[in-house]
Amino acid sequence: MTTTSFNLPSAGEVAIYLRSHGLRRAVAKLFSGYLAGREHWYLTIEDLGHWIGAHVEPDGLEIRRATRADLPRMDSFMARQHPNTLSAWCRDDHVFFIALAQGRAVSYRCLSRVVHPAVQGAITLGAHQTYMVDEFTDPAFRRRGITRRLAIATNPALMAAGIREVVGIHRTDNRDTIAATRAKNIVTIGRLTITRLGPRLWYRYEAFMPETDAPLTPSVRRAIAADAGTVTAVEPTVRAA
Repeated sequence: MTTTSFNLPSAGEVAIYLRSHGLRRAVAKLFSGYLAGREHWYLTIEDLGHWIGAHVEPDGLEIRRATRADLPRMDSFMARQHPNTLSAWCRDDHVFFIALAQGRAVSYRCLSRVVHPAVQGAITLGAHQTYMVDEFTDPAFRRRGITRRLAIATNPALMAAGIREVVGIHRTDNRDTIAATRAKNIVTIGRLTITRLGPRLWYRYEAFMPETDAPLTPSVRRAIAADAGTVTAVEPTVRAA
């Protein structure tokens, strides 16, 4: 069965995006992500074995799993994420850890088995994989290695659940995330290009590391293999929440 699924953001999410990125980028996102256009994403694989045996150095920070009781402490996150989104991340289907400085949340790392809506038609996680939903650190607390400490803190829970890799995507113009992945030695395995024309989507994948198996859906993998070097159309499908 094929159908259309645009995953439109709420008014609150639109307001936050406008405030964070400005009108020009918001308009570009509207067209490329929901109407007609092209988006480029880097695909990364984080090997969680890298963190085995590493020790968290709190350095005055409290690092732990977040609960809804922590929402009043997350004011520094509200410029990036809607409160309803942060509340949803506190559910059991997410691994949401925060770092607190003097009782105020200043950084987070959120993981889930549900991938970003923009790539739900292109990426299928393996049983040993989870998805990097988002990482963020208050600008006043950056360049202190806090996201590294959060990665170490989340690792035992993930390894105990049989998770060995974290799959991530980020826009090719997201310089902050590119720098952060390099700092943590996270491997960029390829680039995924998504072209939209209304409800129709075309995918192109460029492997940077051909020996690494990318978690592409079988339909996208077959489409790319059938006509290598061209962009192949795939109709989006509705998935259960």
